[in-house]
Amino acid sequence: MGFDVVIRNGRVIDGSGFGGYRADVGITGGRIARVGRITERGRQEVDADGHVVTPGFIDGHTHLDAQVFWDPQGANSCWHGVTTAVMGNCGFTLAPVRDDARALVVRNLERAEDIDPEALASLAWGWETFPEYLDVVDRLPKAINYAANVGHSALRTWAMGERAFEEQATPDDLALMRVQLADALAAGAIGLTTSRSEHHETSDGRPVASRLAAWSELCALVEVMAEAGTGMLEGGSEHVLSPDPEQRERARARLRDLAAATG
Repeated sequence: MGFDVVIRNGRVIDGSGFGGYRADVGITGGRIARVGRITERGRQEVDADGHVVTPGFIDGHTHLDAQVFWDPQGANSCWHGVTTAVMGNCGFTLAPVRDDARALVVRNLERAEDIDPEALASLAWGWETFPEYLDVVDRLPKAINYAANVGHSALRTWAMGERAFEEQATPDDLALMRVQLADALAAGAIGLTTSRSEHHETSDGRPVASRLAAWSELCALVEVMAEAGTGMLEGGSEHVLSPDPEQRERARARLRDLAAATG
């Protein structure tokens, strides 16, 4: 067998749960073809002596949604062996967004994730829906892979405008959010994210948009994922870190009940 790449003399940690071992790794057609002692020369040889050879890590919680536009390397994630970064956590995403209301998306992000609004303003915004955002990201030069969630705060500001920071959703608002979430999942979003955490505020000291949502609104959005048969829920919940054990247990029980009810 001819190998495109042979990585030699590294300490292999293969993700199986067993200990590390010294071995060569042969790659053909972009796939691992052999792990062990390899005598044949590869078209490319890599000396990994003194290094660990391991599958790439998945960074399950990042906020690289904007950074991906100006940083092809995906730093600092890539510096630590990360080959896939999950972005769009805590309900904060750059889509969906209306062309005349980008400031509302920025308002959710700038303080909670410490992102300079001037950096966000410099983006070449070319999307409104979440599928359109994924298409734009797909065309960017990237050194690592990305998975994207769709954010609850962004869904609210897209559907409700300024009211997203002031009130609960109407049935019409919720219907818009449900359709947009279904479209996002169909286009490749891996899940829905939200925040009910008291630590997430806008730059002017107000709760981020998702914190204004009734619990029933979040349940209705999770039901969209249940109907689609795909997606996961991520988010900060109020009282999960409370010093009061009864408050902590009520918060966890509500999440368990939601998971059980929706599957």
